[in-house]
Amino acid sequence: MVERTVHRDEYREVLSRLDILEHDMTEVKAAIRDLHRMMDERFDRVNERFDRMNDGMNERFDRMNERFDQMYERMTAMIRWTVGTLALLGTIMSILLAIAQFA
Repeated sequence: MVERTVHRDEYREVLSRLDILEHDMTEVKAAIRDLHRMMDERFDRVNERFDRMNDGMNERFDRMNERFDQMYERMTAMIRWTVGTLALLGTIMSILLAIAQFA
């Protein structure tokens, strides 16, 4: 049994070292907790920035979509006028050719 026992002084030294380690671990845990809190705050700020940027981009894209819709409507109207004008010119030419044949 003597071979497996620890002397009192050695036991007290181990206990004192364990107390020091426990104290150090408490400080480490507190530091990690503070670090997590700081990181969460920073990530929240970054998320807010991205949300604001995303909102701004959505507004810009909405304005661009409105402009593209207006351009599409104008182009469609111009194409209709062009097709109508070509059809009218074709009709006039057909009438003139028909008159020329009978004259």
